[in-house]
Amino acid sequence: MTFHLESGSHPNKAGDHTIYLSIYHSGQRKRIKTSVSIPIRFWDSSRERVRKTCPSSKEHNEELQRLMDRAKSTERELAAQDRLTMLQFFDKFQGKEQTYKLLSYAQHIKDVLEQGKQWGTYKKYRDTINKLTDYIHTLGVRDMDFRDITPAFISGFIAWLQSLSNQKKPGTTLSPNSIAKHLKVLRAMLNRAVDDGIMHPDSIPRKLTTVKETTPAITGLTPQELTKLIDLPIKENTVRWDARNLFLFAMYEGGIRIGDAIQLRWRNIIGDRLVYTMAKNGKQVNVIIVQEADKILRLYARPGQKPAHYIFPYLDNDADYAVYLDYDDRQKMPLDISRKYFDTINAREANIGRTLREIRDLAGIPHLTFHTARHTFALRAKEANVDNTTLKNILQHSSLNTTETYVNKLDNSREDAALKVMYLDQTHLNKEKKRIVKQIQKLGFTPEELIELLAGE
Repeated sequence: MTFHLESGSHPNKAGDHTIYLSIYHSGQRKRIKTSVSIPIRFWDSSRERVRKTCPSSKEHNEELQRLMDRAKSTERELAAQDRLTMLQFFDKFQGKEQTYKLLSYAQHIKDVLEQGKQWGTYKKYRDTINKLTDYIHTLGVRDMDFRDITPAFISGFIAWLQSLSNQKKPGTTLSPNSIAKHLKVLRAMLNRAVDDGIMHPDSIPRKLTTVKETTPAITGLTPQELTKLIDLPIKENTVRWDARNLFLFAMYEGGIRIGDAIQLRWRNIIGDRLVYTMAKNGKQVNVIIVQEADKILRLYARPGQKPAHYIFPYLDNDADYAVYLDYDDRQKMPLDISRKYFDTINAREANIGRTLREIRDLAGIPHLTFHTARHTFALRAKEANVDNTTLKNILQHSSLNTTETYVNKLDNSREDAALKVMYLDQTHLNKEKKRIVKQIQKLGFTPEELIELLAGE
């Protein structure tokens, strides 16, 4: 565990910056607000001290040193007891050691994810914690002791989840996969509780340790379905028009994920190439802009546009998050702006998803989500005999196994060929026999010679 003193990013109402004690341990970071607030010019960040030019430097530095000494003492004490975790340290340091209950501990996890700007994981945990909170409240209690997380509790939670309506498919209930995802998050939270010394690993109900999701169907658009989508009459400059253009652009350019497509700016267009960094894993993508994608770009070119402007009309060029131009910049966003940015993108993704479902129904296509663009690109690539390694690099998969899973589920050409051979009709077989006989006759074999040839003599 390491400790550092640092100034806050933003001044308070008085114009001073608060000094924080930052704690790092096992990949986690947490900050404790100190009582010291000073003008930023008085803070020496390299020495982590208040400069002597500050009138109250002596008092402030003595207070900060006391905090640092107490932090190190607390660390040594917990380490000696083999209880050194971020949660145990934080509680003991603030003098509020307690026995955590499930929902209060879940809130702690949310806070950690939020501080770390792990928004993708935060979203999954938030959704499950909201469901868990609603269920626990139906039991007539505000929270649950970890000792009450029994097989019966898990069975009740599953039954309750099964009764919930599916917002994406009105008239249906939550899918088995959605329920499995909530259970996996609950299991992950209990595993964290084990790591934090709150519960024993043997206390996790077996129902949670055996949860499995069904592999979702990977479905790309057939050429006929893609034609239906492209030819569907949609009025220009409408939300449906924008959603279709974004979908098609993402498909043409190698199956761009929706979050990355929304965030594209004109500065990502370098000559005839599209260059951007994927939000999911920080990998850089550098692909040529194909003709069909270029046609879509021309639809959004505007007089006076700047390189920093977004290409597609989903994010605000004048918003406070817009000044953070690229992936590295976004890692430096203040927490409040980062949260606003995440919420904005999340809302735009949901709106695009709803619009694509409308387009799906209008075009008569059985399946259309934004991720279908990625699947469709992979399907077209295999039809063009692109090898799996090249396809892996274009899709930016972390392993070849992931690409091969895509391919195996999308490419049915071998199975189709086998079935056609198995079920050729008799008329076709008779035609084949006659064709072969004619070819043999052209070779001039006598019946006796042909018999000898077939007999292998």
